[in-house]
Parts: sequence; structure tokens; C-alpha cells
Amino acid sequence: MKAFSLSAAILAATLGASQCLADYEQGDFIVRIGWGYVDPDDDSDWLDIEGIGELPDTRVYVDDGDNATITGTWLFADHFGLGLLVAFPFEHDLEVAGLPDPIEPFVNPPLGKVDLGSVEHLPPTLTIQWFPVCKESWVQPYVGLGVNFTTFMDEEVSNVADEYFADVLGAVGPADLELDESWGLAGELGVDIMFGRDSNWLFNAAVWYLDIDSDATIDFRDQRGFFTRIKTDVDIDPWVYSVGLGFKF
Repeated sequence: MKAFSLSAAILAATLGASQCLADYEQGDFIVRIGWGYVDPDDDSDWLDIEGIGELPDTRVYVDDGDNATITGTWLFADHFGLGLLVAFPFEHDLEVAGLPDPIEPFVNPPLGKVDLGSVEHLPPTLTIQWFPVCKESWVQPYVGLGVNFTTFMDEEVSNVADEYFADVLGAVGPADLELDESWGLAGELGVDIMFGRDSNWLFNAAVWYLDIDSDATIDFRDQRGFFTRIKTDVDIDPWVYSVGLGFKF
């Protein structure tokens, strides 16, 4: 619904466009700075404990996050540009559901959502953009298709999760969490609205869909000195919404 609402707003702005401002033409650069909100369409496989097997009906949840975004467009031809999305790291809280009850796992129902930890990620995204309206329009909607690369950092396991691993699996000391880098397709829809007849300043609104899938592993040492590993595949697949200001050079 959020993506549909933004699309409708962009279409309405396009229909109301008039001829008045400097051209969007080959050789132009547009730089935009804004604020982005990441809304994951998350899912995961069941958690798999090495030596024990999968835990049925368990899964990882990825909460939303927000931070500053920077996007740029180089128009390599009239109506066509090369777009780049960069941002400051987005931080997300992680939760896990369906874990067996640590007191009486065969009597009590599985636990609800439990705090698992947090992670930060950077999702630089490169797209080919198409600006369909006439290049003199003061409203420039665009669509883009490209590729996303996501790297993860500052993965942390919560104290709650550490205590669970100690009580149920005999963990000694804190656990380590790691998410692998991800490559995937990306799509975007946006609009630039110029501020005046002779101004190169503009307002921008945009939405992206990013295909982000990562293998997650949790490692900890048990009382015998051996390492135990928990693995799952996490699909983040977020919608990213951004509004901000830009300048055309």
C-alpha cells in the first residue's frame, strides 16, 4: 500500500507537469540528499543447529530502520541515466520466534518473539533510470532497474539470546553473529520536482525494492570447549522509502 500510494502521488504530479525549467538532458548530474526508511519484507528458514538438526517453525524477524541517504544520477543520454543509491548504515533489531521453552520444552508451547540482537548494513545500489516525460518538464518521474550489493557489519547478539544459549545449549561466553554479503536485483520509482523557473534545486521522493538474502550463522563455545553453530537463511527484501532535496548540475 505504501508503494502504491507513492506511485499514485508521482503519477498525479506527472499529469500536472508544465513546461518551464531547465532541461534534463545528456551530461547532467543530479545529487539528492534525504532520509530513508527501510521496511523489510522479511522471512527466514528454520534455525538449524549443527549436530541436532532444524528447529521446526522457528524463524528470524528483521525490524525496520532509518538513516540518511545520498543518491546521484548521471544522464548519459536524454531520458536515460545511471543512478546510484548510497546511505549511512541502517541498523535493524533482530528477533527470533518459535524457540523451545527452556524450562519444560515438551510441555510448554514454544516461545514468542525473543530479542536476538542487531545488525547494521550498507546497501549500495546501481540502476539504469528512464525519465519518460519531455526533458523540459519541471516534474521528472523516473523508473530504474539494476543491482544491489549489501554488506553487513556490527552484528551483535543480545544478552537475552546469550542467556538462552547458555541455559539450553550449554554455551559458555557470548555468541558471535555473522551475516554474509548479498547480491540481488533492485527496482526503483521516483520523482524530481523543481522549485522554480530558474532554479536547479529540487524536491525528490523515491521508493526502492531490494532483493537482499543472506546466510546467517551464530557460533558459541560449549562447556566441553567445542563450537556449536546455528545457521539459517534470512531474506530481508526491504522496501526503502526516501524523501529529500537535490541539485542539478
